[in-house]
Amino acid sequence: MLDGSVAITKTSSLTNVTRGSLVPYTITVTNVFGAPLYGIGIVDHFPAGFKYKAGSSRLDDNPAEPLINGRELVWDNLNLQVNESHTIRLLLVVGSGVSEGEYVNRAQVRNSVTGTAISGEATATVRVIPDPDLD
Repeated sequence: MLDGSVAITKTSSLTNVTRGSLVPYTITVTNVFGAPLYGIGIVDHFPAGFKYKAGSSRLDDNPAEPLINGRELVWDNLNLQVNESHTIRLLLVVGSGVSEGEYVNRAQVRNSVTGTAISGEATATVRVIPDPDLD
């Protein structure tokens, strides 16, 4: 049973965004299990109307493109030693058809083989507001 083996946080440096904006997100995962973890995947599920900016992903400051499956981004087959952390930085684009309101981006760590969660769910919320020049 590995549920809760990995601590996860997700943040965005922006709170209010407009359509067409690039939104930076940071996901940090840390092994709190007390033993090395192999074959884990970090899964990011982004809101409808947002789109991943190709080429923007960095895993520990190194380029690392995720697998894209609909509105999910997956960095698979990672390893975490005891107390080790990984940080992913990425950009999403707010689509032109997105209405005003709050949008939640969710991330979780899963076992790559079984697909079961080994962390809680981390969230980051941004609010789409009217563009002062266009709306």
